[in-house]
Order: sequence, then structure tokens, then C-alpha cells
Amino acid sequence: MGVVHFTGLGKSPGAVTSGLAYLKHEIGPSFEDGAIVEAVVIFTSKEVASGKEKSSPAEHNEYMKRAVRKTWTRGKRNAVEIVNGFLQKSEFNGNVEVYLVQIDVNDFGECFEAVAKALLRFHSPGKVGKHIWANLTGGTNVLNAALIQSAYLSGLIPKLYYTFVANLREDGKYLQPFSLNKREFDYREIYVVPTTFDERYRYLLKELRKLSQDEWIAAEDLLSRLKGNIPLLFRTLSVDEFIRNYLNVWPGIQRRGSRAAGQENAVRLSREGRRLQKLLELPWFKALLERSALTDEQRGSITESLNIQKVWPA
Repeated sequence: MGVVHFTGLGKSPGAVTSGLAYLKHEIGPSFEDGAIVEAVVIFTSKEVASGKEKSSPAEHNEYMKRAVRKTWTRGKRNAVEIVNGFLQKSEFNGNVEVYLVQIDVNDFGECFEAVAKALLRFHSPGKVGKHIWANLTGGTNVLNAALIQSAYLSGLIPKLYYTFVANLREDGKYLQPFSLNKREFDYREIYVVPTTFDERYRYLLKELRKLSQDEWIAAEDLLSRLKGNIPLLFRTLSVDEFIRNYLNVWPGIQRRGSRAAGQENAVRLSREGRRLQKLLELPWFKALLERSALTDEQRGSITESLNIQKVWPA
């Protein structure tokens, strides 16, 4: 199996291509029984994809040098086309599949959903799927937050990496690493620690959702209900622990009163809590968290709305 690289793309094609070139040269063309870069899935805006938001100037430099011999990029201003062109004209020789996902890159909910569905498409839980790594160099902070969140929650992205360029104004144009000096250019990785979602949060929000929108419930009564419905998860909690470690810190839960005037032990769902509770029940989110096997039909039903286009080979 080769590696599928998820990446954001803004106006700088080198943010995508430099890391890919580094991996091919420094790790090698192969990974286990597949290519180190088998496919690239680009998450970007409609404006970047169409070329309406023009690319920054790009230069196809020689590997680890600033020297430029290939001038095909000059005059091109569509970032997606430049990335795709590089994968055909460089040592990759057009052997990399390229996919495009167009989203609102400043809407976290949309980014998170798109990344999650793409994960389920390329590596369905419970099955042998593609190796998936994520490049955090390009794209918006919002999109990269969605990539990181998906990596931690799903356990399906074992490697998160980025490329460091000290002088973006002068050197951000290069499509390949341009210097052996790590103070000028460097390939770096961040830790990926898969997390386990605390199911008590799901049940807590679900129980609060049963109340009317303006109804409050005492912490003692809420804990009593949860102990009765899901004893395995809540039976060992005292009321003080429940308030201190859960109600006071988990998002989406509103306490009655104020810190200045004194808070009561009565709680309800906030507006954010209602949104979160809906999110936790969505099929794609549950599939991402539960990591249980999906049938092809289930996976197809979850991912069919993903706006993904195969760019190369067309």
C-alpha cells in the first residue's frame, strides 16, 4: 500500500510540493509495498481551484538548490494546475493520482466533515486501507485544525508534517527544497497521539437534549438519571466529581448564575451544546470515532456527498 497525502492549498504551490519532493528523495520512492506518494488529496477553496484567486509565482528549482532550469511554471497562476504539473514533470513522472476537494476553507465544520469523509473514503475503519499522511504547510489554519482533529480522533493519520521556510518572501516560490541549511529550509513532523473519545460526553449531551430549551436541571438529578441509564459509565462518580471534572469544563454546558454572583448547580445545554450534540450523532462523525468496520454500502452512503474530483489521471 502506498501513501495518500492530505493537504491544504492556498496560493503557494510549494507548500504542497516541497514536502512530497523531500519524502521521495530522503525516504525513497517506495513505502512498504507501495509508493511514498501514491496519491495527493488537495483541500482548497473554489477560488483557488478555479484560478480566480491567483497563485503566487512558482519556480521548479533543482532539488536542494535555488538553481532553476525548468521554466514551465512561469506565467501560470493556477495553484492546483502547478501542483499537478509538478507531479507530472518532476521525478514523480505523472505516477501520482491527484484529487481535489473544494470547500469553504474558513468554515471549520465544513472542513472537518470533508476531511473525515475523505478519510473514510480512502481508509474505511476495520478494513485494510491506504496509509494516510497529512501535510500542514499550506491552506488555512482552520483546515489544518480539522486535519489535526481528524488525526487524533480517528487514529487513521499516523504522520503529520510540514516544511519550514525561513524567508518566504524570497524562497516561498520554490517547488522543491532549496537548501541543506536547516535554518533556511527544513522538513518537520509533529507528534500524533491518537485519543479515545469519552463516551460520557455523548450521553451527557444527549440527556440534556431531552429537556426543553429553557429548562434547567440540578446536577444531582442529572447524574442520577445518567447512573440509571448508563450505570457502567457513571456509577462511580460523586456529585462533586461530576460538577468539577465534567460540568465545569466540558463545552456546551451552561451553568445557571455567574461566577461573580455565584453559580448554582443547575445546568442546561447552551446553543453551542445543541450544535455539538447534533454533530456527535452524525453518521460520519460516529464512524470516525467508533473505528468499527463499515460495509461498502454504509461507507458509500456516508461519503457520497463528498465533493471530490479526480484531477489526474483525468
